[in-house]
Amino acid sequence: MTTDIRPRRYLKTFFGLALALAPLAASQLGWAQSAVVDPDMYEARQAVKADTVFLNGEIKTATGWTSALAVREGVIVALGQDVDAFTGPDTQVIDLAGKTMLPGLYDMHVHAQFAGMEKLFSCSLPSSAGLGAVTEIVRNCVARSNAGDWIEGGNWVAGAFAQGEMHRKYLDDVSPDNPVVLNDEAHHSIWVNSAALKQAGIGRDTPEVSGGVIERDENGEPTGVFRETAVDLVIRHMPPPSLEAKRQAIEYASQTMLSYGITSFTNASTRYGDIQALSDLAASGAIKQRVRGCIVWNPAPEFSRTATEALIRDRFHYAKGRLKLDCVKMFLDGVPTESHTGAMLEPYVRASHDEAATKGILFVPSDMLRDVVTRFDREGLHVKFHATGDAAVRAAIEVVAHARQENGDGGPAHTVAHASFVAPEDFAKAKQAGVTWEFSPYIWYPTPITADVAKAVGWGRMDRFVPIRDALMSGANVIAGSDWSVVPSVNPWLAIETMVTRRTPGTGEPLNTGQAISIEEAMKIMTQNGARAMGDADEVGILDLGMKADMILVGQNPYKVQSNRIHETTTLQVYIDGSKVFERND
Repeated sequence: MTTDIRPRRYLKTFFGLALALAPLAASQLGWAQSAVVDPDMYEARQAVKADTVFLNGEIKTATGWTSALAVREGVIVALGQDVDAFTGPDTQVIDLAGKTMLPGLYDMHVHAQFAGMEKLFSCSLPSSAGLGAVTEIVRNCVARSNAGDWIEGGNWVAGAFAQGEMHRKYLDDVSPDNPVVLNDEAHHSIWVNSAALKQAGIGRDTPEVSGGVIERDENGEPTGVFRETAVDLVIRHMPPPSLEAKRQAIEYASQTMLSYGITSFTNASTRYGDIQALSDLAASGAIKQRVRGCIVWNPAPEFSRTATEALIRDRFHYAKGRLKLDCVKMFLDGVPTESHTGAMLEPYVRASHDEAATKGILFVPSDMLRDVVTRFDREGLHVKFHATGDAAVRAAIEVVAHARQENGDGGPAHTVAHASFVAPEDFAKAKQAGVTWEFSPYIWYPTPITADVAKAVGWGRMDRFVPIRDALMSGANVIAGSDWSVVPSVNPWLAIETMVTRRTPGTGEPLNTGQAISIEEAMKIMTQNGARAMGDADEVGILDLGMKADMILVGQNPYKVQSNRIHETTTLQVYIDGSKVFERND
């Protein structure tokens, strides 16, 4: 039986309005005196002194700048000169010596376990590696491995190879017996050798899969390149890493993010097979940050009925420490690179005259998408849509609008992630539906992946690439995510600078400078807007009285340096709930 919850949401709105009007009604009835601060209560509050006071700094507050801040039991209790009244004999007083203190930063899209596994246990490839470099690196990785061990690595960039070089035979030459799986730059394609095909039971007669591509030669034999959902044909045969390896990988990733000042992050691909490691680390306090886990949903019925539904059902069992699992991740398309799997409104540039024009792939049938998203919206689960092409972005907006129509307003602020291309007319529709925009500013400055995108869609469409200013102007909430380990670094100062300059950090070539934003806007995206999207805006995201003390001390004031030097900002200390969780020693 379907329950219509619209009346419940409307009642919430009604009572919210009643509460908002209550002070006015009280004053009319002579009750306003009860709201006056009792001097005795204020003195009693001051009598309990702060745990820590920070002095002589440049501290960014919700309303401007101040020089001092006091923290008691993890909460900001005084700013500016008021800290004197909260300083007692047992208060720790820290002289900031003119350094800058800011709210903690948010990364709204990371793959913590993938990033850690790639750093600690993977056969890593430079982003510009061509065939010769790739085969030599794989040869060395095989030499360090046991016979029959799987060799996993990445990330290769298609633009570094000539036609036909991404073929299993070149990997066979250096690894005839060890299965090899190499991820591409976007983690949406893999390149494997014949040993991996054999282990996975894949050959000429293997049927195509919905939402994926098995690349084949003129004889119908797999070349070794798999796209999107076809990747799973190989991956599911790989031995999973141990629980201890997963823990090491996630802890490495979280510590790396702390070193850059990231105090909150969203783990964008949380799966049942990996949740135990993440939960254990959150419970033990090894992960210091506030974390949202997004549970991966897949349109394949056998997957949805088991792993995804089980984790949604059991999510509170795993939500420990500062980890919450209130989010579902849905892949609507692939990526607008040479794979041509991002769903576009207009066709990709054809590589040859005999190539069929394509607009990419939408992975989820529209009827299924409407039903599932409406259900998640009704249950209060936040949905993060992977949508890179403008057709996928439109599909996400339309399905959220449908959920609002069915369930009423006031549901979760569902997020369209990446949004590399957006039709101009869709910004107003997204604002009306209450959609949050998530962009990936670590990717858009000229890098190999950006060059691949330009080649695939044509440079004429790159003036619409990652339209962050248009999203801000629409009035919608705008956030940012690195997509690490798709990008080589999770350093947020790279993203902040490129949002402001639209150039490669430093003095690089510009890309779509009409979408540049101010440092104030960029910092708000990385702090306050992130807190709003994660449902923490009542606790963190700004430095203000009554807020929790998630804050970072940095080596330069990014508001004052030249815009092409913002990326040089270093994080010196990190505080979460007022406790120091990181200090740079180098």
